Amino acid sequence: MNEFVTLSKSSPQFESYLLGTFSKEKRALPVQTLNVNSASETVTFKIVPVSSLEFPPRLVRILQTIKIRSFLFILVPLFLLLTKNIADQTLRDPISTVIATVGLIFAFISVNLRNDYTDHIRGVDRILERSGSRAIQNGWTTAAHIKSLSTVFLLLAFACSVPVMVTYTDVAYLVVAAASIGLWAQFQKRVSFKYQIGGEICLFLLFGPLLTVSYQLSMGAPYDIESLWIGVVWGWAVLFVVHLRNFINILPSSQAGFRNTVNWLGFDRSRRLIAIWWFVYLVINLFYHAVYAGKYWGVYVSVALVLLSFSFIAKLKALSSPVGGDVRQVFKYGFTLFLFTIGLWVFECLWYLFLTR
Repeated sequence: MNEFVTLSKSSPQFESYLLGTFSKEKRALPVQTLNVNSASETVTFKIVPVSSLEFPPRLVRILQTIKIRSFLFILVPLFLLLTKNIADQTLRDPISTVIATVGLIFAFISVNLRNDYTDHIRGVDRILERSGSRAIQNGWTTAAHIKSLSTVFLLLAFACSVPVMVTYTDVAYLVVAAASIGLWAQFQKRVSFKYQIGGEICLFLLFGPLLTVSYQLSMGAPYDIESLWIGVVWGWAVLFVVHLRNFINILPSSQAGFRNTVNWLGFDRSRRLIAIWWFVYLVINLFYHAVYAGKYWGVYVSVALVLLSFSFIAKLKALSSPVGGDVRQVFKYGFTLFLFTIGLWVFECLWYLFLTR
């Protein structure tokens, strides 16, 4: 027979059950959370022996825990910068490039793991059933273990960054800026930019200009405006996906008291935000290609995206409620549009790389 335990936030055992440190032989699976993110929060845990849990293959667990699908957000911009500098013959330090690439991947893994930990503790992943990797909620591991792993990967990322920063001092300033934003976001449970109106700008900086410019310099390549523009275009595209994801969770997030720009705007105005955000992306994407790539690529890609955008905007406009399958269909269509966009961009980079060879 399953055992259930309900604890309030004021209970001395509350934190140990959330962290999973109350027992080595058992897991506390959160099945219901009430009054989340408040002094009166209560959580009902299902206590199960570790031996009774069904675990997927180890590789599957590892890949899902580090959220391998999200690696798209870090690997694509690195690829764009790498092919750009190879084509321009400005990649002057391959060793530093490899070290920087490994370090950025370690840092991204650390951020993913830390997000899982903080969102579990705060209650985001306990309220939103599709949020996070679900590794903690499924009992595959504990929040305490995830936190420790995050620290390990953060130290590995720092170790990789040291030789690059020593070699290229300009990179150090950008790393310090990114680390400052990341530390503030990850270690301040109640003031994280994820739960602040307008805080998405921090994600824009981390996944956009700070990432692309620092990676450009770590290759031994000179600073150029194009690397900054790649960061602007990419960061804007990433925030489009973030706004879409927040949009499909607007109702449960609002009920739980989680705040972000989409929740603050409400259902109707957030639809307009997403539509405007996407059309601004089309404009800056066209500008980037017209100036730094080829005008034919810019025109053809933009025409294709505009034609596909009409259907997306129509689906977005037709939504009448923040609940139901139609909302998730809009997210899937929008995310597919995002994938199609970056797919064309990657193909374009490969095309130019082929021509230079």
